[in-house]
Amino acid sequence: MNKVLYLAIVAAVATLSACSSTPNCLKDQPYMQAKQFPPLKSPPGLQVPKPDADNQIPSVANGPVGAYAQAPKGTDSNNEYNRCLTTPPPIATS
Repeated sequence: MNKVLYLAIVAAVATLSACSSTPNCLKDQPYMQAKQFPPLKSPPGLQVPKPDADNQIPSVANGPVGAYAQAPKGTDSNNEYNRCLTTPPPIATS
């Protein structure tokens, strides 16, 4: 009986501690360390295709970013998850 109670307590503590941690989006993400590759070089007899403007990655001031500096207007600023870029801003319903 003691083992079951012990496992239940450990599971409850682990579950609750996971809920109180910093949202993952506010931590550095692997894509933030990405580097640009050098331009393609073609072997003799072949041509490198011209870059497609539709696939151009835009530059971001002070980027890359993983979260808003402040929660978007209309969201609870005390909830850190509202700063995540994956959290959509509220939609006005009128």
